[in-house]
Amino acid sequence: MHSPRGIAVIDAGATNTKIAVFSHHGVPLAERKIASRHVEGPPYRHIDPEPLVDFCRHALPDLDRLVPLDVIVPCAHGAALACLAADGSLVLPVMDYTAEPPARIVAEYRKMEPSFSEVYCTLLPMALTHALQLFWQERAFAQDFTRIETIITWIQYVGFRLCGRAVSEISSLSCQSQLIDVPNNRFSSLARGRGWNRLFAPMTEAWQTIGRLLPEFRGDGFRGEGRVLAGVHDSNANYLRYLAAGLNRFTLLSSGTWIIGFDNSTPLSSLAKERDTASNTDVFGRHVASCRFYGGREFQILAKGALAGAASLEAVSRLIDRGTFALPSFTDSGGPVPNSGGKGRIIGTPPASPEENSTLAALYCALMVSESLDAIGSKHDVVIDGPFSENDIFLRLLAALRAQQRLFTSDLRDGTTDGAACLALMPDGKLPQIELALRAVEPAHFAGLFAYRENWRQLLSG
Repeated sequence: MHSPRGIAVIDAGATNTKIAVFSHHGVPLAERKIASRHVEGPPYRHIDPEPLVDFCRHALPDLDRLVPLDVIVPCAHGAALACLAADGSLVLPVMDYTAEPPARIVAEYRKMEPSFSEVYCTLLPMALTHALQLFWQERAFAQDFTRIETIITWIQYVGFRLCGRAVSEISSLSCQSQLIDVPNNRFSSLARGRGWNRLFAPMTEAWQTIGRLLPEFRGDGFRGEGRVLAGVHDSNANYLRYLAAGLNRFTLLSSGTWIIGFDNSTPLSSLAKERDTASNTDVFGRHVASCRFYGGREFQILAKGALAGAASLEAVSRLIDRGTFALPSFTDSGGPVPNSGGKGRIIGTPPASPEENSTLAALYCALMVSESLDAIGSKHDVVIDGPFSENDIFLRLLAALRAQQRLFTSDLRDGTTDGAACLALMPDGKLPQIELALRAVEPAHFAGLFAYRENWRQLLSG
């Protein structure tokens, strides 16, 4: 099979949906973006896919004029499912992961929740867990639920709308879903017991072609082949890009709204339920230990509108000397410190300026990310990308806290779309080799930093 002339990655994110176009060498060429649409309800907060579909109808033919689009790669966040009727329509709206399940539904679900040693993930807040979403829909909308013929993840639903074929893919189905029995690589006891496993579309590899663009997405004079691949979970796509760069034993910190860690040398048996660690599965079906922290959101809360660039090393010294501490957590979204959800607070003299707000946010996030790295036993090089890779104070503090490891930042502008594009270059399942430039981070030096961390830890347990 010849190299694709053009690759379009459709990244359906929680905030924005974008189409990024790459050359046959994986070089970014163009990008289009729209806001993702969320609807408050009824019947619950959900994702409206129609703006995305309409966006693809117009943008794909337009981008094909730039370079023939031979391959289309769907990519999206993992925390949503599409329940399809026999005619391919949605039986129920695609649930938004920020939807709040009724307390009685959560209580019922907890009684049947699979063990951590089976699914290697905890029940997450809101509707972040696939299995809870299905249980909620089954219990609250029983008549509708009986009409479901096929279930696919939001990721593969994008591909389904583009080409008309429904499939499942392992990285998408295994991202902290409680639907997969991780040690045995099969559907979980809960999914099997409730018969959900029989509703999921057949499994295929992320790089497999599942169909071609339907005519509605080709417009007039479409030049490319328009092959649609099965697609990939967004964080796993990012991780794939570093594998393609030849990295082997390392920890990846993929930052943004969330800071997600991937470590390929940590045994699953060492993961701790109470510290928000979990297993992800890469596109090759290999288990990868992961940690999770709502870093982007918690930074925003503490920074109070101040930009990351407002922080300074001088302000770090002032905060340490004054004994100003931010204690977790400022959201109820898990994280590395057990039982801290919604208990976030500042102890000591509060920050007095945008500079200090931003600096305290960076210091807090560095401490929390270091705890996350401890939770997955990270001991090799650490690579960070995304927005936090441009936060110099955060980086230098984290490098100082991880004194026994080397910290690098990546020059990737968007590892998610770059990684997803790799799938178009591996029709036989063999990774392409694509170079990647990494920059070493120089640790900050503060005489009182480690004593500050010990005091912070003592306050956590106090």
